[in-house]
Amino acid sequence: MPHTPRLAAETWQHLAETSSDAIRAAVTGIIQRDKVELADRFYEQMLTDPAATQFLSTQAVEAHLKPGLQRWMEMLFCHRSVEELISALALQRHVGEVHARAQIPVQLVARGFRFLKQAINARLIATDLDREALVHAVLHVDHLTDIAFEEMSSAFILSAERSARTDEAYKMHEAGRNLALEREKQSVAVLEWEARVYRLLASGAPFHDMPTLQDSEFGLWLHHKAPLLFEDTRELPLIEACVERIDESLFPRLSCERDTAPDGDDNRELTRAVLVEIEELKYLLRNMFDHIMELEIGRDVLTHLFNRRFLPSILRREISLARKHECSFCVLMMDIDHFKRINDEHGHDAGDRVLQQIAGLIVGQLRAGDFVFRYGGEEFLAVLAEIDIPRAVSVAEKIRQRISDSDVFLAGGETIHVTMSIGLAGSDGHPDYQRLIDRADKALYAAKEAGRNRVATD
Repeated sequence: MPHTPRLAAETWQHLAETSSDAIRAAVTGIIQRDKVELADRFYEQMLTDPAATQFLSTQAVEAHLKPGLQRWMEMLFCHRSVEELISALALQRHVGEVHARAQIPVQLVARGFRFLKQAINARLIATDLDREALVHAVLHVDHLTDIAFEEMSSAFILSAERSARTDEAYKMHEAGRNLALEREKQSVAVLEWEARVYRLLASGAPFHDMPTLQDSEFGLWLHHKAPLLFEDTRELPLIEACVERIDESLFPRLSCERDTAPDGDDNRELTRAVLVEIEELKYLLRNMFDHIMELEIGRDVLTHLFNRRFLPSILRREISLARKHECSFCVLMMDIDHFKRINDEHGHDAGDRVLQQIAGLIVGQLRAGDFVFRYGGEEFLAVLAEIDIPRAVSVAEKIRQRISDSDVFLAGGETIHVTMSIGLAGSDGHPDYQRLIDRADKALYAAKEAGRNRVATD
């Protein structure tokens, strides 16, 4: 059973054994009666905390966060079945992911949970529950709150770890790492270790001072830096397995045989086995670098734009800069109109040419400080820095008009006419970048519904 349904089932069973209908009714009644006041007092307290105010704005609190907290309390404390409890805990995981994207510290959330528990329990004390029932009611609230925090924290940690790995890779990319040079450097490191093995074998010298492959320059790189760039590749675990076989099985046996029976058949077989593993390692290393270089570490191979990998890093930074400097930025979600028809009528090669040329036209209308991504398929996304909505609309119209006025050249001299629909959303102080993307996507849908080849704003 997946984790959340199992936890919900265990919690449901525990509460069934420890909480009577009267206790459930008392808690539910308090939430339904006082949810607005609880949400108001919760955010009044949060907005007085300097550590919290950088993540909150009055507009976001009133428009989204207070109503969201009220719904959350109802789902968690007023559930009537295990299925509803599963939904409540699933919402907690979503909240944890949102907080990770917005980089909201966990201790702020823990403080908020503590406030809610105290506020609800204070209201329970004012009910006519007897002493024993009151104790169980308080434990009922504590248990549900703790389970919700556990789910949220688990999702927060997983999402934050993924973001941290991506951020680190992005920093390496932005620092201008030369992958071709890195590939040669690590290939030479493996060759140097291999050459040292050959020299020791040829000279008959003992292997006592020979470092393992894991302790070599290549091994240090493989352990500390390679996972940042190659974590999701097929080759990395295979390379690690090669190193493990060499260091923990073949090389110690070779060293022992070399010292005791240097001319024996077993020694020759072990030598061949080590060298075969090294050849396999070098092959896998070349393939791994070749593959990642084709992807250009975060760039779309076809259009040479950023792909979606670094979008969270860039949007989080723009949100932070907008908050710090009290400026705004905008997101454009762009979609080539009737792109499927282009592929169907002219072939996928023609579709690729369209994507390449449209990417160039978009980049040509933007500033050096703006970012453009191939978001997926025929969709593009642009992040326009330090710009308000009227000026962003003007930029979007320039992009749309430029594409509409330009014929796309296909193989054989054929040309086709292409248009683009654009949805625009401006930053509003909300710390969750996904919400901004969703708003731009909603505006794009509105542009399509209105007839395509137009710009719509959220």
